[in-house]
Amino acid sequence: MTMAEPLLELQRVDKQYRRGSNQVQALSDYSLALHGGEVLGLLGPNGAGKTTAIKVITQLCEPDAGLLLWRGAPVRDKRYLGRLGVLLEGRGALNERLSTWENARYFCGLREAAFDRAHFNAMAELLELPDPRAPVRLLSTGNKLKSGLLLSLIHRPDVALLDEPTIGLDLFGVRKLDALVRYIAAEGCAVMISSHDLHFVERLAQRIACIRQGRKVFDGAKQDFLRVEHAYALSLAVRDGPPPPLPAGLQWQAPADGPLRLALRDHAELCRVLAVLMPALPAAEGLQVERVTLREKYQALVGNAQETA
Repeated sequence: MTMAEPLLELQRVDKQYRRGSNQVQALSDYSLALHGGEVLGLLGPNGAGKTTAIKVITQLCEPDAGLLLWRGAPVRDKRYLGRLGVLLEGRGALNERLSTWENARYFCGLREAAFDRAHFNAMAELLELPDPRAPVRLLSTGNKLKSGLLLSLIHRPDVALLDEPTIGLDLFGVRKLDALVRYIAAEGCAVMISSHDLHFVERLAQRIACIRQGRKVFDGAKQDFLRVEHAYALSLAVRDGPPPPLPAGLQWQAPADGPLRLALRDHAELCRVLAVLMPALPAAEGLQVERVTLREKYQALVGNAQETA
């Protein structure tokens, strides 16, 4: 499998929902491809269409137009679903009366997949799941979430769709999930992470797809997504008096309330500015320098939109 041959693909998909007398356009001319071994971060505000895209892929809802392709061929039945691993809105399927071990064997049987004891043990160890042979009902909430994650991946899927996988996990649980995603991607699984946890996505994703109001607004390599005109943001809180001078060609942004702000292209420009500002810093009330991250680029791309789901 090469990057030119998607495992799974949406082509120009439209999807509308009816809400009372209104039509909600969840997806509009939306296309997306997933390749083996890559980790894709699917970003967008609430109601942008992320979960709808996953539901179309898993045939939980039918598109109004467009195509769903599996290994280059239009999907005409549901046989490919056995090759998907799905965590929808942070929840995995499990029977709480059974242990994680028993659930894993059961779900492999449902998918007509061989139960791989070594694969189970590797994932349980990565997640630090305590006592996988204890009934799931006896586990803590966080460990139930880990169990659901493991069960969604136990059959070695070709494509993993993880919708808000960090919900309910503490800092250590998120780190274990990080290791698990790297593990399955290294085995050749295509992983799509739909999440509002931008730090998690930024650590893992090689590719970013951004959606707003059902439309794609970006799809490309993470380094291209993070490529910005300005790499640093400098804030300076000053007491009464004029703003301190800057090198030629630069100008403060002076909001009505709050500190002075300055966008800087790169590290070299930051160093020049700090050298010029040095004599004024003792009289300043505060200085802050921030590197522009995925969060800033994302906010600039989608704004503060909070669409209706």
